[in-house]
Amino acid sequence: MINFFYIEDEYRLPRAIVLAVVVICILPFLLQLMGADFGNAIHVPATGQASSVAQVTTDDMFYQLSGGFTHALLEWTAFSAAIFVVLLAFCHYSITNDITTPVIGVALFCAGVMDAFHTLAATRLISAVAENNDLIPFTWALSRVFNAVIMIAGVGMFLSGRKIHPKNGFKFIIITSLVFAFIGYLLIYFAATSHDLPQTQFPHAIIRRPYDIVPLLLFLFAGLVVYPMFAKRYPSIFATALLLSALPEVAVELHMAFGSQRLFDSDFNIAHFLKIIAYVIPLVGLVLDYVQTYKIQIAHHEQLKAAHEKLNTKACELDRTNNRLIQSNAELEKFAYIASHDLQEPLRKIQAFGDRLHKRIAIVDDVKAIDYIDRMQKASTRMRSLIDDLLKFSQVGSDDYTLKETDLNEVLKSVIDDLHISIDEKSAQINIEQLPIILGESNKLYQVFLNILSNSLKFAKEGEQPIIKITSQQVIVENKDYWQIKITDNGIGFEQEYAIKIFEIFQRLHGRSQYQGTGIGLAICKKIMEMHNGMIYVEAELDKGACFILLFEL
Repeated sequence: MINFFYIEDEYRLPRAIVLAVVVICILPFLLQLMGADFGNAIHVPATGQASSVAQVTTDDMFYQLSGGFTHALLEWTAFSAAIFVVLLAFCHYSITNDITTPVIGVALFCAGVMDAFHTLAATRLISAVAENNDLIPFTWALSRVFNAVIMIAGVGMFLSGRKIHPKNGFKFIIITSLVFAFIGYLLIYFAATSHDLPQTQFPHAIIRRPYDIVPLLLFLFAGLVVYPMFAKRYPSIFATALLLSALPEVAVELHMAFGSQRLFDSDFNIAHFLKIIAYVIPLVGLVLDYVQTYKIQIAHHEQLKAAHEKLNTKACELDRTNNRLIQSNAELEKFAYIASHDLQEPLRKIQAFGDRLHKRIAIVDDVKAIDYIDRMQKASTRMRSLIDDLLKFSQVGSDDYTLKETDLNEVLKSVIDDLHISIDEKSAQINIEQLPIILGESNKLYQVFLNILSNSLKFAKEGEQPIIKITSQQVIVENKDYWQIKITDNGIGFEQEYAIKIFEIFQRLHGRSQYQGTGIGLAICKKIMEMHNGMIYVEAELDKGACFILLFEL
């Protein structure tokens, strides 16, 4: 039971408010025990009074009407609180989109409207056919039952577990409000047009207003079952205030059911005062909820502002780091270009003098010396090839790219024309589907396809016809549209674990004695694809071939 009523700290009402409500509910009863009377006394004019008849009659009329004035003042105060509740409830909904608050606010407002009718009928500001002695107690009991039922219904509809989509929230609020209002109108019409209303007051009985037992039991049920369940499922300060409001509601019914003997007596007025408290408590809860929501939004705004400033600082640091990297890359590319270019000349001399030395020693027929020179020439040839590829790699990043519409069919046709000797030697079969037109640099894309097709021919299986298939299709990768080009072969393949390594510069999976190459070709392909805002990756299986996949943005 303790856990059932447990409220988390952030949703609790201030202790002072809770204590004040408890004191306000108990204090009038204690003061009555001590002799205090909060009722409106019935004034009887003194006999033989010598003053003017007009003056006596006027004073007497005011005394007689004082109970009605007090009653009207208390009821309209409660109705005003109900108006503020529903207005704040809709303000809260506009901020949080929580439909529970306006629905319950409308329920409270409809209960307040019923109280307003009770007051208007009692003061004869609207026409009602029954006598006040019957009308006021009956409409009071009717409004209290309506108040209890409509609050239980308004809160209970959210305990069924059925979720209401936020888009349908306002529609649901309007429909619920109209239903509540229609039920209230039917009850008002019944009370205003009925000639014979049942007796609701029995001054000398233990239960002096039996009809008030019904709302008493309903408010007990709400306070002990419905409101705690609501506060647990939809925790908020407003839900906690709603739970606390059950206390004065129960106190109201106790004063009326067991205390009030006539209109405007002490228990009657205390009950009407406590009803104001029952309306004000949810209002206070809404105000505190609104303040809490505002504070949370301010805190979130400050956190967002701090995060934004931190992000800006990081962005500036990243920008500086990026600029340093760009400068460093530019210097490295320049260095690689100059170094590779400057290395060409001494390498050519080594090869040239090596050739002359080879011719001279060939005359002497020194086999060992000739072998040394052959090795030197092969090494210098490999070094020259490496330098050429390094030069190409450095140029890939330093060249300006002008992306324009490029027909990949034409690019591939040029590649196959240049590889026709290798294709014929290997008796290779190349199947090409229709390829798209993309935005790209045709000369650079030529290098990509040339490197990949050269590898497919180079790494073909011994004694088996190479079959290369090139296809295209549109795909979506990370919510972006791409043209996907697949180049699939039936070569020797490799383990998938090397799928990333082969795109690194100077990386080889086979020795030079098995397959020629410097290990730069695929690194060049990757760099070109990056310059095209695209991607390249490979799927392979040992002894079954490889599939190179190119992605170009649409």
